[in-house]
Amino acid sequence: MAFHQAWLQIEASAVAGPYATLVATARAEAGAQMSLAWDQPPITTDSGMNLGVPYGRDQSNAARATCIEVMRRHLLGHP
Repeated sequence: MAFHQAWLQIEASAVAGPYATLVATARAEAGAQMSLAWDQPPITTDSGMNLGVPYGRDQSNAARATCIEVMRRHLLGHP
């Protein structure tokens, strides 16, 4: 991700900010979810490996949608 961030800074600076926001948002959501998972009791059965209910990704999904929109505009030459 750091490589792509640096590359965007050079090649498409208008996209670099939204991409950085996407990365930071996804890391924040995943980090919180990983911390929560570590606080759970150890899994003792194979069926316990199933997540059941997916973790929320509302913020990273929104950041991804914004990043993709900025990337599309950049590729089409629109500011």
